[in-house]
Amino acid sequence: MIKVLYKSTLMAVLGCLLLLPTACNDSFLEIVPDDVVPFGEFWETPAHAQEVLNGAYDAMSFGSVMGGQAFLLAELFADNLAENPVTLNGDWAAHYTRTTDIFLGTTRTFMHDANKAIARANFVIDNIDQIEGMPQDDATRIINEAKFIRGVLHFELVRIFAQPFGYTADNSHLGIPIRVTYGKDILPRSTVGEVYNQVIADLTDAANNLPATNSVYATKWAANGYLAKVYFQMNDFANAYDRADMVIENSGATFDSTLTSRFSMLGTSEAVFQLVSSPVDNAGGFIWDNYRRNPASQNTAAVTLSSSYAGLATADPTDKRGSLWVQVDGSFNYCLKVEDVQQTNVPLVHLTELKLIRAESAAEQGSNLAVAVGDLNDIRTRAGLLEISANSTAMTIIATARQERRLELVIEGNRLHELKRQAVHDSPNLTIRGAAWDCPGLVAQIPDSELKGNLDMVPNEEGGCQ
Repeated sequence: MIKVLYKSTLMAVLGCLLLLPTACNDSFLEIVPDDVVPFGEFWETPAHAQEVLNGAYDAMSFGSVMGGQAFLLAELFADNLAENPVTLNGDWAAHYTRTTDIFLGTTRTFMHDANKAIARANFVIDNIDQIEGMPQDDATRIINEAKFIRGVLHFELVRIFAQPFGYTADNSHLGIPIRVTYGKDILPRSTVGEVYNQVIADLTDAANNLPATNSVYATKWAANGYLAKVYFQMNDFANAYDRADMVIENSGATFDSTLTSRFSMLGTSEAVFQLVSSPVDNAGGFIWDNYRRNPASQNTAAVTLSSSYAGLATADPTDKRGSLWVQVDGSFNYCLKVEDVQQTNVPLVHLTELKLIRAESAAEQGSNLAVAVGDLNDIRTRAGLLEISANSTAMTIIATARQERRLELVIEGNRLHELKRQAVHDSPNLTIRGAAWDCPGLVAQIPDSELKGNLDMVPNEEGGCQ
C-alpha cells in the first residue's frame, strides 16, 4: 500500500502561531499563544490537535529536512557524488571537501527545521490531554504519530551531527540534545547511546500503538520500517531482520518491478511511507532541482554522480540502472533516477531497502539464507542481472547486498551512514574518498544558531580529513 503524506492545511491563526518566530528568538520553539490568541481558543478541539500534528509532518517534509537536504548532506560527505566546479560551491563544497564550519546555512536550516517539527510533535504530546472530548483512540494515534516524527528526526540528526553508533564501545561520545518536551529549556548534547535509546523508545511506541492503515499518515509499518533502519545502523542484525521481515511480509506494500517510479509523480507500490508532492506543495522539489538534469533543455544538474558510482552502474551492460539512472556526458555523470517532472514523491521507507536490510542481516546471523538470496535476486532480476546461486554462502550474500545497496540507494542519503556502519562492524581501516571514516570532518558542525547562548552545547571538532 502506498502511504501518502499530504501537507498541512492549518487554519490561519494557527498557521501564524506555528510559523512566526517568538520574541525570545528560540530556534525551534514556535507555538506560543499570546494575549491576542489565548491558548484555549486555538487548542480546544480534536481537529486542532490534528492540525498541529499536520504542522509537524509539514516541517519534517521541508526541502531543508527530509524533503531532500538530509539526503544531500550525507551524500556530499561520501563517494557517490562528484565535485562539479560549475555548480558545487559554497556550503555544498564545504561538505564535499569535509571543511564545514558553524556558519553554514545547510546545517543551520537542517537542524532548525528538524527541531521545528520535533517541537510541534512535543507540543501535541504535552497538551493533548487538555482537549475535552478527545476520543481515546484518536489521542493514542495522534500521540504516537508525533512520537514517530520525533524518533525519525532525532535519528536523522544524530547521524549527521555525531560520530556513528559504535564509535566508542559504550556509545558515550556526544550526540545531539534530546528534546522530548515542549519548552524553552537550553539543553546539552546527550550521548549517542542515549539518543538511540530515545529513538528506539519513540519508534517502538509508534509501532505498538499506531494502526496498520492510517489514511495519509504514519502507520505501525512505517514505524517498524524505521526501526529496521535504526537497528541495522547499530549492527543489531537480529532486531533489524525481525523488523524488516515484519514489514515486508505484512505491510501490504508490493515490490515494484520497475526502476523508474521511486522518485516519480505517481510514486511506487513499494513505498511503506513517503512524502507525496502536489501541484501546490512539492515535497520532492529539492531533490528534482538539485539532481535531475532535463535532457530536453540540457539544463545542468547542480549535483552529479561520481565516476566510481557511474562505473559500477555501467560496468555490466545488462544492468538497467546504468542506462536508466546514469547519463554520461563528457566529464559529467548526470543522475536520471528522479523522474523528469518537478513534482516528485520522496519515499522514506520502502521495500528495496528493507529487503537489503533483511538479506544482509540474515547472512550476518547465518540463518534464513534462502530468504536473503530471494531478496537479492528480486533486486538483481529487476535490474536485468543474473541471479546469485541459491547455495550462496553468507559471505557472498553480504558482499552482494552491500554492492546492491550502493547501486540501489544512490542519492537517498544512505551511503555515508552505510560506510560508517561497515567500518564499525568489520572494516576499521575503511576510508571515504581517501579520508579515514572517523575523521572529524565527516561529521557536520553544530551550527552557530545552536551554539549561541548555550554554553553547554559542545561544538564538534573541525577538519582532520586531509
